Amino acid sequence: MNLPLITAAIGAQFRDDIDVLDSRIKSIKLEEDEKDRAYNIFMTFNLDEDKLLFDDPLLYNERHTREFKYFGNNSGSSLQTYVVREVKVLYYLLAEVWMDLYKALEKENMNNSELYQLLKELEENKFVFLKEKKGKMCINFKKLILPQDIEIEIKSDDKKKILVKDKKDEKDQTMNYENFIKYIRGEGKSKYKYVLVVPRIIKDGNEIIVSKHPDYIELIKRLNKIGEGTSDNSIETVETAQKRVCYICGNSKVGASSSKTSKFSRSGINKFFTITTKNSARFLESTIDNYDDVYSFCDECYQNLLIGEKVIEEKFKGNIAGESAYILPESMMGEFNFNYISKIKEHVDFAFNVNDSLNWLKSVEAEAIIDQKNPYVVNFIIYRTDGRSVELLDAFEDIPFSRFVKLNELFKEKVKKIKPHLEYFSLSSIYHIIPVRKVKVNQKEKQIDIGRVLTLYKSILSDYQVERETIYSYASEALDKGIWQLSKGKIDNYENLQLTKYIGKTDFFIKTIIMSYIVLMKVLQELKIVDKYFFKNRQFWEGEKLMDEKKEFLLAQVEQIEVFLEQQGFTDEEKALFYLGTLLYRVALAQFIKEHKTKPILKKIQFQGMNINEVLRLYEDIIEKLRQYDKMTLFAENLINRFHNYFGPLRKRWPLSDQANVFYIMAGYAYMVGQKTPDITKEEESAVEKEKIAMAELEKLSE
Repeated sequence: MNLPLITAAIGAQFRDDIDVLDSRIKSIKLEEDEKDRAYNIFMTFNLDEDKLLFDDPLLYNERHTREFKYFGNNSGSSLQTYVVREVKVLYYLLAEVWMDLYKALEKENMNNSELYQLLKELEENKFVFLKEKKGKMCINFKKLILPQDIEIEIKSDDKKKILVKDKKDEKDQTMNYENFIKYIRGEGKSKYKYVLVVPRIIKDGNEIIVSKHPDYIELIKRLNKIGEGTSDNSIETVETAQKRVCYICGNSKVGASSSKTSKFSRSGINKFFTITTKNSARFLESTIDNYDDVYSFCDECYQNLLIGEKVIEEKFKGNIAGESAYILPESMMGEFNFNYISKIKEHVDFAFNVNDSLNWLKSVEAEAIIDQKNPYVVNFIIYRTDGRSVELLDAFEDIPFSRFVKLNELFKEKVKKIKPHLEYFSLSSIYHIIPVRKVKVNQKEKQIDIGRVLTLYKSILSDYQVERETIYSYASEALDKGIWQLSKGKIDNYENLQLTKYIGKTDFFIKTIIMSYIVLMKVLQELKIVDKYFFKNRQFWEGEKLMDEKKEFLLAQVEQIEVFLEQQGFTDEEKALFYLGTLLYRVALAQFIKEHKTKPILKKIQFQGMNINEVLRLYEDIIEKLRQYDKMTLFAENLINRFHNYFGPLRKRWPLSDQANVFYIMAGYAYMVGQKTPDITKEEESAVEKEKIAMAELEKLSE
């Protein structure tokens, strides 16, 4: 993956459709309950009436971020020049922006501009102080229209709150800036949600919105090195400059420089570029041997990168395992075709968020998206951002689109063989069977162990090896954490396991987890990316008998189980534990009816792992409970017989790990969930049928 080339190619295709400055526009995220009560507010310097006020609330619309040129908060900049701000950071409009805007105009030799003269006029009329030191207020609060008998004071060490002193009541209040605006407007605790502050100047009856002023727009372009006329004091003038090679187009041009990278958005895709500590670009005819090749861009390619970043943010953003992701398809042959590429992105995004792989395959087939003459690969960048910085979680590079087709065909095939125990499985299902814990960081929830889910995705997509024991450990942990959460009064974590639909239906949760892992294991095994096989594979296991060669001695009531085990390729040891799990379920079902719907036998399972001695103790406990509940029936005896048949004599070295032992025991348990056993009582049958109906309804809602 060559990220800058992909980004620039996207930008070049949209060069004529998007204003390059729009690449700097930021979006605003609102909660659902805020959207119908969100307003912008004007910060009005009224020269005609000699007063400063916050007035004329304007119902917020998403288009306002572009209309009023909202560029965010100038994070990391030495000069705070962006004039449209979110209300919560009003501090900058009160303390720094006007001084810094004035300095920036001087720095860019725009002293003769109309905007510069307007700032001078605001200073002459004592609305602002343009030559104060950093940290002091540049707004003259005496011009601000306030309720009578109050004063305001801003503490320089607190940029989120303002101190309001009430002379009349001799009472001080500290409040955030949104509440401060409501206070001085006399709105009290109104339900309004103020979003953006838009400065304007009223002069001679005319309204001048600062962010729309041509001089302001020109200044922002210069400061961000966008368009013609931009200045860069670190680059030579045209007359004396030497040509440097542009990394994107490969041409030698005056003005090509790596210094432009400092102007990239701190939270956008361009920040993922690797920049060396030595910011030098190769000269066309250089006698200097000591230089580094870095990302150096000419003006045209730089603008393509900015536009490409904007398009990617709007059109190529997806979601993988609950995290933000850029999904960037790339043609291996021919030129960039946005319409075709965007369709591939949509299908790949869908692959990670659809329950049923069959539905995905149908959608791909309907679109005829696979083009054998022009193969495509897909690149993924999974990241987090708080708007001020960006954190790279993982990257999957150069994944053939055909890989997604192969995977979903495998999922479809394996699910078909395990039905009716599992109805669907897809790439998205993987995220829902590996427990992911969330913690609160700065009032926001964060998935702290999502890396292992992403690593498994990467292994499956890129053919990296997976350790068998790792998968067993994930399955054991999923059962452990899920059952523990379901036993509590309120589910408070591991939301990715979709636990809410299993409240009161723990058995069906166990069944879904176990059967999903069997499908996953079989796919990993068929892809040949697991270090050791989970199940027997006739292609590699000599002497294995085919299904039609099975002996006829099997009793009717266990024959169906035997067929299932042979289809999945379970080894003898795995079969033995599976049968132990079926007996475990038989006890649990009896306890469900007799002991007020609790299943104490499940507390005997140590989901972190059980060695063979602990397994044998579990077997003894189960036999005792079968006798206690009068369930030592012919069917139970047949299951016990199968356990002994496959377990055989106790060996010195048991071949399965402690976590694998738990998995195969619970596999037998999961298989029996929802099944009608020969010795089931009417009361037990009624309870099972009710659970089956409830789960079927939930599954329909999930599709």
